[in-house]
Formats: sequence, structure tokens, C-alpha cells
Amino acid sequence: MAEPQRNSIDQAAQPRSVLLIDDDQKLTRLLAGYLQAQGFEVSVAYDGASGIARARGGQWDLIVLDVMLPRIDGFEVLKQIRGFSSIPVLMLTGRGAEEELVAGFEGGADDYLSKTASARELLVRIRALLRRAALKASEEKRLGDARQAPLQVGALQIDLDARTAHLQGRPLALTNVELELLASLMRHSGRVRSREQLMQEVRDRRFEIFDRSIDVHVSSLRRKLGDDSRAARYIRTVRGIGYMLADPQQQAP
Repeated sequence: MAEPQRNSIDQAAQPRSVLLIDDDQKLTRLLAGYLQAQGFEVSVAYDGASGIARARGGQWDLIVLDVMLPRIDGFEVLKQIRGFSSIPVLMLTGRGAEEELVAGFEGGADDYLSKTASARELLVRIRALLRRAALKASEEKRLGDARQAPLQVGALQIDLDARTAHLQGRPLALTNVELELLASLMRHSGRVRSREQLMQEVRDRRFEIFDRSIDVHVSSLRRKLGDDSRAARYIRTVRGIGYMLADPQQQAP
């Protein structure tokens, strides 16, 4: 990750607490200093075990987690954190292979960022995740006990309140992002949704129009639906634009 330039972005109005879990002590010192200069309260753990302990014992707004950690890797750390917390987690990777991205997202990561990215981009991602978490909390408070109508397209069903999805009565093990992505496509069934629209609606990330993460999520979602990108029954690719959800029961034989 590029060395940060301080004071490039105004400080956040309210201090937010961030936990960095990374064994690269030089990098974490640079990032901690940069985030502190932007108004964040930052703590650091240099291995997976202490990171899990800090995550469990503190009140954090967000965790930045390295994939390549000694002894307990980032995926296992994420798995254990998800056992007791839904706190936003942004994972750092030095490789960025699609299989690694899928594993992280399926394990419950909220975002992914390469270590070659700038500290400024990290700040943008952190603020976007915090904004998304705040909006979600506000929406949940506003809705209260009011139930949202379930979504159904053919044999696909989503219960947004229960956060569950079924295909032909069989439960689908979807991550939160996959569930939101599928819900967005179902709400606009038969209409094309651009990547930009999906990123704005699903992940509240208006800064990365060319980000690959939507494609990664769609690939994972297709696999769970038993879909084939070459002859898609559910999620069709509209080249150069985005994706569309089709109802197989309404397709011509």
C-alpha cells in the first residue's frame, strides 16, 4: 500500500474506532497515523489470535484485516469474528486472486482492498462502509416491527426481514452482499441493472465504477443458484452494461 499523505482529506466529524489486524508493523504504523490524522481512533493487533481477542473485547466501528497473517490467517480470523459480531470488515490482500476474493466475501467480508492501493482509497472505502452501516441501522430503526414484503421471481424467494433466500424451497447460503444483490435484481426482474447501479444500491460505493467486486459476487451467486454464465437461466450478463434477472418459468421452451 502506498505511503499515505496526511491532511489530504478533511477529518471525519465524529471519531470512529478502527481495529487494524496486520503483522506488517511498518505499514500499520503508517496507516494508524494517517487514520488518526483523519479523526479516527485506531488500535492495532499484529497477529490473528490477538486480533480476535481485541475484536471480542472492544467496541469497534470497523475492522481492517490482513489476509496473510502468521499461524491464524485472515480467513479464519474473519470466521471467528463472524461468530460473535456483524461489525464491518475490510480485508487487505497482497494478491487479489478471484478465488481469494470469493472466499473472503463468502466468509462475511464487507469489502476487499489490495495492499498496492493508496491510503486515500482505504479511507474512502472505510468511510463508505461506515456510511452503509449507519444507513442500515437507521433503516432498521425506522422500520421497527413493520415487515417488508417477501420477493419472489419464479422459484426464487427472499424474505428480507428474516434475511433468508430459497430456490425451489431449498435454502440458499448467501452472504449479506449476495442477498442484497439478488434482491436488487429481483426487484427489477426483466430489466437490466448496470454495475454502477448495483454498486450504489448494494454496497453504497460510488467511487469505483470499474471495481470487479460486483462481478465476483455475481459469479459466486450464480454458482449457488446452479446457474451457468454461458447459458444463464437466472442471472444474464448484458455485455457492456450489467446484469438482468430472468424467470426461467416464463422463458420459451
